[in-house]
This record gives sequence, structure tokens and C-alpha cells, in this order.
Amino acid sequence: MATKTINIKESAYQALKSMKREGESFSDVILRLSRGERGRVTDFVRSLPTDIRDEMVSSVILAKKELDEARPRKVTW
Repeated sequence: MATKTINIKESAYQALKSMKREGESFSDVILRLSRGERGRVTDFVRSLPTDIRDEMVSSVILAKKELDEARPRKVTW
């Protein structure tokens, strides 16, 4: 099998690494993503680093609280 070396930014490497499933090579990840395989949102969230997941949870909780406290306004046409 022929191989190629590519240069990518550190942030791209980290993103690719976070999407890597157990037993997958980086080539496998690139092929899976480029074929447009659609996964569930929960699978994607589980693949994120813990600190990012925690930040997302905090953001969702805050947004829900703000929505719960919002008072609907009457819309006039």
C-alpha cells in the first residue's frame, strides 16, 4: 500500500484525532468522513474531549435557563 505524507495544522490534527474511533487509523477516519457517513449527534459529542463536552453542557444549561426566564412578547403585524 502506498502512503503519502501531508501537513496539517495542529488544530486540524486534534479535530481528526477526536473523531477517531477505537481501532481506526487516521486514514480510516479521513475515508469515513470524506464518504459522508452520517452519525448520530450523540456519537459526535461523545467523541469530543471531556473539557469541551463540559463546556457544551454548561452552555446548554445556561441557554435553557435564559429561555425559561424569557417572557414572550406580543408580535404585531
